[in-house]
Amino acid sequence: MSWNIIDHKMTALRTGFNDWEIKTLEREFSQITSRISKFKNAASSLRGVLFIDVSYALLRHRDWLKTPVFSGIFIEFLQLDHHLPRNDAEFLVSEMIQAATLLGVGRSRTICDDDREFLTWAYVCAASATDDFELEAELGLGTAVLKKLRDGFQAMERVDKHTFVPEYDSMLAAIVIELSQECKLTAWAMDHHRMRFALLAAIGDEAQPFILEESIPAIFAGLIAIGMGDKHALRDRPSLSEALVSACILSLELTTRKSQVSGHALTDFGARITAHQVAEEISFANSDASFKKMNGRWQESIVRRSKNITFTFLNSLAIDAINQLSPEVIESIVVRMIAIDACRVTGDLVRTMLDNARMAWHKAAVMRALRSGKPSRELLDAVASELSSSISPGVRLAAGSLLDAWTD
Repeated sequence: MSWNIIDHKMTALRTGFNDWEIKTLEREFSQITSRISKFKNAASSLRGVLFIDVSYALLRHRDWLKTPVFSGIFIEFLQLDHHLPRNDAEFLVSEMIQAATLLGVGRSRTICDDDREFLTWAYVCAASATDDFELEAELGLGTAVLKKLRDGFQAMERVDKHTFVPEYDSMLAAIVIELSQECKLTAWAMDHHRMRFALLAAIGDEAQPFILEESIPAIFAGLIAIGMGDKHALRDRPSLSEALVSACILSLELTTRKSQVSGHALTDFGARITAHQVAEEISFANSDASFKKMNGRWQESIVRRSKNITFTFLNSLAIDAINQLSPEVIESIVVRMIAIDACRVTGDLVRTMLDNARMAWHKAAVMRALRSGKPSRELLDAVASELSSSISPGVRLAAGSLLDAWTD
């Protein structure tokens, strides 16, 4: 487990638990592991990492502690990632869940709290995560189990070969097929599920009126309207807007005196779950002005997904707006330009982009994006020129790495 993951989990534990709760869990954990032979003479660091993993899993899944499939996956996590024998893993999971329940860590929820919902949520996380770090931080159940979840989602057409927790094979197969069908009907179906689970995690049973299938499209329409600048789009639905703030989908915008709410804005999470739909449905008329007003998540999604985007529009952004956009958006723009018409991404164009870029991270983003194309003599010369002239170590590293990849 990487230090970044450990640090993330420790921060979450300090935020999610009071000191006395952590100390109580730690005392229970020490007593339980003292009865497991593997840990009688184990180094304190080994026990410490295991405690962080177990406690984070209990915190992250506090809504699912009584769900049988959670226990099954938790046990497999300890077997695969910590190499515990099955009997020891079962004992540790059972005792720690009981200790967490007595401590009051678990949260009562009567809707959407069964095995099927947990597995659906796990697949939604696997489908939505951008990398292994985000996926492990989201689920907190180790890399080996997460790989199975993601591979299962990506292999929807091969569900007969899918194996995860044996007793839940048929349920998993049904979920995979169902999610596949939903995605074919609505490309951003996973985002609908992400919002639904975020509301459930934030307000529990009170989310029921908002997570009905017929309610979700209207909620997304309101979120997109807010993202487009209508800060009061949900003014007539105060209970919904309050729930969305609790779920960290919306944030409050305050007056300069910080005494009154002046409207709502999308959080980064809110922008992420609406970005796919925006890219597929919103017409921005290839306008630089309207594009630059959007949040970065939407910009990146539009560049990557929009069927109506043109090379000319992207070229204009890459030349004239390179310092006004995030490096991630710039990288996506150059990658999409190469995908549309690689022959038009010339050495002169790349030199112009690099000359116009005032910040090193924009130049490095251009270099990373060029990896998706094939080298020409002009491109090689442009990159080599930047390598020899740039004073930024990051730019020289990106340029050198690109030249190495092109000349291997």
